[in-house]
Order: sequence, then structure tokens, then C-alpha cells
Amino acid sequence: MNARIPLLGLLAIQILIGYEWFISGLTKVVRGGFPSGLADELTEKSEGAASWYASFLDSVVIPNASTFGVLIILGELAVGAALVVAASLWAFRWEALGSRGRGVVLAATVASALGGVVMNVAFHLANGSAHPWLIPGDGFDEGVDLDSLMPVIQLVLAAVSAGTWLALRRERTALRFATRRGASGAMSQGG
Repeated sequence: MNARIPLLGLLAIQILIGYEWFISGLTKVVRGGFPSGLADELTEKSEGAASWYASFLDSVVIPNASTFGVLIILGELAVGAALVVAASLWAFRWEALGSRGRGVVLAATVASALGGVVMNVAFHLANGSAHPWLIPGDGFDEGVDLDSLMPVIQLVLAAVSAGTWLALRRERTALRFATRRGASGAMSQGG
């Protein structure tokens, strides 16, 4: 059990990140008006955005803001739900999943964590935020805010999940090889 404590800690963080995404999407649904108000919000907040990103917002996102608004809501809900469900399955049902189920859980974690990174970076750029590791302009601001920290955490979640998936594949391949080798050795001894 002690060997699982770091994994359970990482899964708890994954659940918290998933919860944050899910609640963000759910809030947009419950409060309403997000897709219809996204164009105005982006026009106002993106004044400090990098010129290449402001150009992308002005020519692609803002003219199609309602569609992007719906996609953002769906993306936040999907990323949140996938991270929470995958972490819960990994923590409580891992042994019962089998190799295919484990692969699905790990793939869902990687995909949703990377999707979260893309959204975090896009939101960060759209807000015209300064690079997260610079000294804040105000003494009351934090050095690294949650929106800057989340991509790093999600990259760690994706890397751990991808590494675990690769280790499981190597383990399965070695087991198949050993089984074939054992079967061919038994046939040659019996013949």
C-alpha cells in the first residue's frame, strides 16, 4: 500500500484539475450567455495579446465566437469529466480493468490532459497575460497563477500516463514472448 501513496497523491491532483475544468464548463452552462458574450469578452481582454494571436482572434475566433463558445464549454466539460473518471478508475478499479481497459483509461488521461493544456495556453494568450515566470507587475499578484501552473501539472499527468501505458505494453509484449517461448520449448521437449 505504501508504494501506492505517491500514485494516489497524483490521482488526487488529477481529480482536482478535472473538477476545476468540469465546474468551469458547468458554470458557463448554468449561468448562460457565454457563447453569445465571448466576442465582446475577447475583444476587451485581448488588447494586450501578442500581435500574431490577436490577429488569429480577430480573424478566426471573434467572427465565430458563438461556435467557439460552445466548443469551449464542451471541451471544459469533456476534459474535466475524463480526468475525474480516469483517475477514479485508476485509483479504485485498476485491477479489474484488464489490459485493454487500462489502456483506455491511460489514453483518456493523456488526451484530456493535453486538451486541457491547449485550452489553458489559448486562454492565457487571449488574456494578453505576461509570461507566467516574470516578476508580477503588482506586489499583491502571485508569481505563478493557477492558469500558468495547470498546463505544467497536466503535462505531468500526460507524461505519467503515457509512461505507464508504455510500461504496460512492454510488460504484455515480454509476457507474450515468454509464453510463446515456453510453449515452443515444451513442444520441442515433447517431440
